[in-house]
Amino acid sequence: MSHDHDHSHNMNSLPRSRLRIVFTITFLFMIVEAVVGFIANSLALIADAGHMLNDVISIALALIAIHLSGRKNTKPELTYGYKRVEVLSGLINGVSLILIGGYIIKEAIERTVAAEPIEIQGKLMLTVAFIGLLVNIVGILLLKEKKDDSINMEGAYEHIMADLLGSVAAIIAGIGIILYNAYWLDIVASVIVSILVLRSGIKITIKAVNILIEAIPDGFNIHDLKNELLSIDGVDGIYDLHAWRLTDGLDIVTAHINIYDETMYQQVRNTSTEIAKTHGFHHITFQIETQPCEDPVMNCCSI
Repeated sequence: MSHDHDHSHNMNSLPRSRLRIVFTITFLFMIVEAVVGFIANSLALIADAGHMLNDVISIALALIAIHLSGRKNTKPELTYGYKRVEVLSGLINGVSLILIGGYIIKEAIERTVAAEPIEIQGKLMLTVAFIGLLVNIVGILLLKEKKDDSINMEGAYEHIMADLLGSVAAIIAGIGIILYNAYWLDIVASVIVSILVLRSGIKITIKAVNILIEAIPDGFNIHDLKNELLSIDGVDGIYDLHAWRLTDGLDIVTAHINIYDETMYQQVRNTSTEIAKTHGFHHITFQIETQPCEDPVMNCCSI
C-alpha cells in the first residue's frame, strides 16, 4: 500500500505593478462615472459604473491571490493555507453583480413605462463615456501581454474587454441623445450593460459554488480518467475515485488503484500519475493496493 503525491502549486510571476495601475485608474473612474451618472440622469453610465465595480473586484482578487499564494502559512490547522479565500470572495463578487444587474434592469423597466421621459444630459454623458473608453483601452494595453499568464490575469482582462463594450454603448446613446433627444437610447444601453453584468455575475457565482461544493473541475470527464487508469497494464480495478477543484489553478484527484501483481507497483504508480497530470491535476493521491476492496464503507463499486 502506498500513496503517491504530485504537488505543482507554483504560481506564475505576475505583473503586480500593472495590475495596481489598472486597479487605481479603474477604481477612480468608477466613482466618477457613478457620480456623473446620477447627475446626468444616465442609467447607462450608472450601469457601466456597476460593471466597472466588477472589474475592480476582479483585479483586487487577482492581487489578493498573488499576495496570499506567496504568504507563509503559520497556522497548522489551515492545511491549504489561504487559497480558498479567493473562492469566497468570488462568490460575494458574483452575487453582488447579479444584484447590480437586476437593479439596473428594474430601473430601465420603470423608466420605460414612465409617463414622461427623464431628461438626460447628453453632453455630460458622452464626455464621461468617452473617458471611460480611454480608461478601458489603457487597461487592455497594460494587461494584454500577460493575460495568458494566469487565470486571474485572464479574468481581469476579459472583464475590462466587456466593460469596453459598455462604454461604446454609452457613447452611442450619448450621441443619439445630443442629436435627436433619443432618451430611450440610454435605456437600451443600460440594458445591454446589465446583461453583461448579469452574465458575468451568474458565471462567477456558478463557478464559485461548484468549487465550494467540490464538484468536478470544469471541462473534466471523470469517466475518461477512470478508463485510462483501468487500461494500465497491471491494474485490476479502480474505486473511490474523486476529483475536485480547491481553487483556481489547484485541481485534486484521489483514488484507490488495485493491482493483481505487486511487482507492477512502480510502473502503475508512475503511469497513473502521468495520466492524471495530462488531465490537468496538480495534487495527485493514488493509493496502490494488491488486495481487492471488500469494505462496503469504501463504496468499492463507485467511480
